[in-house]
Amino acid sequence: MPSSDFSCAVPELEILPPPGHPILALPVRVSPHAARLEELILDWADTYELLETARQRERLAGTHLGELIARTFPFVREDRLEPLAGWFTWAFVIDDWYDGPGGGLLDGHERRLSQVLDALPVDGRRPATHPAALVRQLAAVWTRMADRQSVQWRLRFVDCMAAFMESFAYEAVNRRAETTPGVVSYAQLRRQSGGITPCLCLLEYAAGLEVPGLIRRSDPFQRMFNCAADAVVWVNDVVSLRKELAIGEVTNGVLALAAERCCGLQEAVAAAYGRVARVIDEFHTAEGELARLCMDWRGLADRDQRAVRSFVDGMKCWMRGNLDWSLHSERYRQADPLRLGTAPTLLNSE
Repeated sequence: MPSSDFSCAVPELEILPPPGHPILALPVRVSPHAARLEELILDWADTYELLETARQRERLAGTHLGELIARTFPFVREDRLEPLAGWFTWAFVIDDWYDGPGGGLLDGHERRLSQVLDALPVDGRRPATHPAALVRQLAAVWTRMADRQSVQWRLRFVDCMAAFMESFAYEAVNRRAETTPGVVSYAQLRRQSGGITPCLCLLEYAAGLEVPGLIRRSDPFQRMFNCAADAVVWVNDVVSLRKELAIGEVTNGVLALAAERCCGLQEAVAAAYGRVARVIDEFHTAEGELARLCMDWRGLADRDQRAVRSFVDGMKCWMRGNLDWSLHSERYRQADPLRLGTAPTLLNSE
C-alpha cells in the first residue's frame, strides 16, 4: 500500500466544490428545530458526563451538530428530536475517542464492540446498565428509539452500527502503520468508517416512515444508498483534511488519491470532487429507475410511496446539507487536534 507523507504539514487548501458542481444543484432545506437540537446535544453530553473540560464543551457547541441534524433531517418529527440528538452526540464523541493513538486503541476493541452491540438489543429487551458512560448513553438513546421501529429496521440499523464500530480498528491499524490505504480498498471501507450508513437509516426514524424491505433491497435503491453515502464521506474527507493532518490521521480519501496519482493535495481535492460528481450523476440515474419500479409495484400503499419519497429526499438533503454544515462548523474550520472524547472510562469499564 502507498505510504502517506503529509502528516507533518497542514496546508491552506481550497475546499469548495467548483462552480456548476452537481452537489450545488441539490436542494437546501433546514428544519425549524435547529436551536432546540443544539440544546439537546449539550444536554446529552452533560447528563452522561461525556466531556471532561470546558474547552471540549465549547468545541462540541461550536461543532453545531444541531445544525447538521436540521440540514440533513429537515423533515424530522418534533417528538423524535431527543433520541436523534442523542445518537449524534454519541457518534461524534466516540469518533473522537477512537482518533487517539492507534496502537493502544486496538487493545480491547472486540470487547468494546460487544459492549456497544449489547446496548442495542433488537428484541425489545431493555439494555443492561453499564459502567462505561458512552455505552450507557447509547443504551438510553436506543431505549427511546427502538420501540417505535420495526424489527426489520432494528436489524438493519444494528448491522450498520456493527460495521461502524468495526471500522475503528481498521483506521487504528492504518495510523499505527502510518500507511494510507489504496483508493480501491479505501472507497469500499469508507462507507462504514464514516458512520453514514446508520445516519441514512435514521432517515426512516426521523420521518416516522419505513421503506418496504423489498424496495430497500432493490438494485436502484441500493445504488442510491451507496451513492449518497459515498458523496457524503468523500466531501467529508475534503473538508476534514486539515483537521486530520493535524492529528496524524492517514485514512483519508484525499491522501489516498494524492498518493496513487503522485500529485499535490489541491489536485487530489479536485479529483475527490470529481468522484462526488460522478456518484451524484449515478444517484439521479438510479432515482429514475426506482421511480419506475415503484410505479410498477402494485403492492405499495400510499404510505409506502411516501416513505420512499421521504427517503430519497433525505438522501439528497444529506449530500447537500453535510457540505453546507461542514463549511462553517468549527470542527473543520481550524486544524485543531482537540478531541471531544479522551477519558478511558468513556468506553472501558475497568
